[in-house]
Amino acid sequence: MINGDTIKNKKDKVLYFYQCLKDHKSGTTKNIQVDNPKLSISNLETFDKSPSRLFCDAFWNSIDYKNLELQLKSKLTFFDIGCGSGEYGNLLKKFSGGSFGNYLGLDIYKSERFSAEYNHIKDKAENAYKFIDNEINFIISQSALEHIEYDLLSLKQITDKLIENNKPFIQIHMIPAEKCLWLYLCHGWRQYSQKNLATISDEIKKLYSVNISIVPLGGNRSFWTHLKYITVPLYFNQSVLRKKKWKWSEQKNLEKKIVNAVKSEIVCNNNSPLFWAFLISSNGIKINYKSSNN
Repeated sequence: MINGDTIKNKKDKVLYFYQCLKDHKSGTTKNIQVDNPKLSISNLETFDKSPSRLFCDAFWNSIDYKNLELQLKSKLTFFDIGCGSGEYGNLLKKFSGGSFGNYLGLDIYKSERFSAEYNHIKDKAENAYKFIDNEINFIISQSALEHIEYDLLSLKQITDKLIENNKPFIQIHMIPAEKCLWLYLCHGWRQYSQKNLATISDEIKKLYSVNISIVPLGGNRSFWTHLKYITVPLYFNQSVLRKKKWKWSEQKNLEKKIVNAVKSEIVCNNNSPLFWAFLISSNGIKINYKSSNN
């Protein structure tokens, strides 16, 4: 397999696209539970957020954390795999309110922006399962799973450790859908289609009695907004004009265009998602959404 993060020549770029397109079609079925909640972007920061990232933030913003706390029978202790700057520590603390228990981040480096309020583990995402203790009940990852070569193995190891703890749990992995191949170009090992997610689900369910579902995020309008105003100008300015410091977020009125595109597709549908939320949980644990109850 070719890792899109380390490609250095044109031949491998072509092979990477072929590899991804082939992988999108892998699997024999689309038989996986698909949930379609209505999300909320109220009170979210929108500047410098791509449509995909704004949809992901909207998803986290829309979860009924209090209900989840009741189901898990304890405060929510988050373990963020591939945490980067740790921004989701503060976001999840804000979104979950009184249900927040703790936040732990793991990445191969520790960002200078990572808050001293939270603990950090400096290690590879593949080793995350080694650090899951009896207190952790909420595994998250944001655009990390596609950077793990053996993603299914990692998911099995994480799930195995959580089940071993004999406590209810939930995992939510935010991952790029097929269309992100054209938006982010060479990025990670793969993108995820409903077919290959169904295959991953089948493999996990062969070993564990768990709930698995997916939530599609975004659609065609958000895709074209990203392609037109981010992907194409970013490539042109940085790769053709060699303006390495050029920032897409500084384009006039772009923030408004992105917000309008996201608002038009805020009710999740399975037509042409940009991202997926991939959920694995103990039997009986079910995500409820605040906006769905209004």
